[in-house]
Amino acid sequence: MDKSLQTRTDTLLEQSREKHHGVFLTGPDKIELLVDELPSSVTTENDFVLASFGNCRCASDAKAIRQFDSHARVPSGVEKVALGHETLQIVLQAPEGSDVQPGDIVVITPGHASQPIDPLTFKPEENGVLAALGYSYQYLGGLRRFNAVPGVAPSFIRSQGFGNLFNKVQPVSDTSLISLAHAEPFACNFGTNKHIFTFNEDGDFVYGVPPRSILAYLSGTARMAMINLTIVASVPDDELPVVVYVTGSPAKLREMDNYALILDLRKRGTRVELIDRNDPAIISKLTEFGKPNIIWTNYASQESYDQACAIIERGGNLNSYAGAADPELVINMPVGPAEKFDTLKDEAETQILSMHHNVGPNDPVRNNGLAESPSVALLGFDESSERLEVYLKSLPKGCKVFTSNKSVEELGLITLSADSTFTDVFIAGIGDHAVREYHAVELQLARSAAVNFVDGNALIPILSRQAHYVSRHQICGSNVPWFLTNTSEPHSDDMVVQAKSPVNFDWMVKGICGLNHVTKMMDQVESTQPFGSFFAFTELPDIPYVEVSSNAFIEAAGQLNGLVAEALKQGAKVLSDNGEQWSRQVEEALYTGYQAPYPLNLQR
Repeated sequence: MDKSLQTRTDTLLEQSREKHHGVFLTGPDKIELLVDELPSSVTTENDFVLASFGNCRCASDAKAIRQFDSHARVPSGVEKVALGHETLQIVLQAPEGSDVQPGDIVVITPGHASQPIDPLTFKPEENGVLAALGYSYQYLGGLRRFNAVPGVAPSFIRSQGFGNLFNKVQPVSDTSLISLAHAEPFACNFGTNKHIFTFNEDGDFVYGVPPRSILAYLSGTARMAMINLTIVASVPDDELPVVVYVTGSPAKLREMDNYALILDLRKRGTRVELIDRNDPAIISKLTEFGKPNIIWTNYASQESYDQACAIIERGGNLNSYAGAADPELVINMPVGPAEKFDTLKDEAETQILSMHHNVGPNDPVRNNGLAESPSVALLGFDESSERLEVYLKSLPKGCKVFTSNKSVEELGLITLSADSTFTDVFIAGIGDHAVREYHAVELQLARSAAVNFVDGNALIPILSRQAHYVSRHQICGSNVPWFLTNTSEPHSDDMVVQAKSPVNFDWMVKGICGLNHVTKMMDQVESTQPFGSFFAFTELPDIPYVEVSSNAFIEAAGQLNGLVAEALKQGAKVLSDNGEQWSRQVEEALYTGYQAPYPLNLQR
């Protein structure tokens, strides 16, 4: 290790043993800057200790901020959790034999658990949480200065299907801290797009956004949609989408009309249509140049869900990106009448084969047929009918199955109770009858479950909260009009793409602050919802929340003195000389003015 880097990590490790600041969620709609410390019990030689360089604000934080411990990833009864999952950190201490060493700069995989765990020990616990960075931990979050991670965490997270916990960055000379901190939203979007599927003419799964597609981003003026579109645009010209529809407010659409990304797409031949979300002719405008075959609902609302269902091309894919804060919102899928079969045996075998599930908890590849360890429900069938008997006989021996009032042991099957969790559900009947059966069982669906309306002819209200992550359930069968995918649970493989070969997201940086001013930044961004990325520097704690412009930097510096004023003045000069564009050079100027070493210049 370089001597200056060794000195830096040693100094930081010493500081980590002292009390330090962090930004914590302490109750519903309550964010506080607090002094905390890492107890010796979580910083033994068998544990990891890290220092945060900073964290980007993420819109998905808003749901946890609003819900606090009613959120699925925030432990019940907890006093506080450290916020921040779009973070860049340096390893200060690592257990012997680990994949990272002191001095390594890393991005951290946010998804940690596919099953409930105790977030302090990383051990499975029935009453635990689906733990994740920035939602579940007191001692780990991008918005606390120093962090501790149990030594068992990396192997546990790999076992949960999320890959590596720590992903070493290898930035080129002009890569900024903020672009690297975008590894998490990059991975969310890259992974989301990787999970999108349609079927080809042979009935095979086709993964990813198809070349030459027609796309729609509903409520798509926000940061995550633009990150997604940046990824979609990173293909050769002959694979670019033919049309991209984007809806939003007139003010944000006017701003977007001048984005370099939009101008470049149009120059390369993509038609980009920016549509006022309140336009009374919105449906016709969203289909004027063809129906979209891939749609992202970037800010979930009943209105955007209804628009998506009205405009999507048959056989397309609707991505319920990030779910909804309101758990009662529904996606109304019009399932068509069932196809006709020559025999009941043909029907049962075909419908069973049409089910599909993720191969692994966060694997984009899907397999046809029942789940690997199926728990089946047969609902709405006439209990005395030959049809039910044929379905039961088509299930594999030893399969767990629920069907009301019907003994299944004589067929070599295992009886489940009505309150079991199900991986595969077959619903007979049409219309309201089918909807009632689905509604009764929806909250009992396992992750990556499959549901088949074997008679169809019903408008099925699918709860948004049941369709939030890629491993949520699918509606299956030949009568399904389009398919559902959703937010990726970020996988380290996708984060490494950004860590090793970063896409430049500097153009999206619109505001910054130091750690001590995060609460003000969060309040203002939440209230105004401006476009862009907003970054908090944990090592430059006294920088006020300030717009990224030379004038704003100078104005803020005029109200301050000392190192922070000097840092803002030096940053302002770089911004002025570079067309008001954020860059690594601005960051270096801030650190220089603050008399602190710039992290990326101290790499091994």
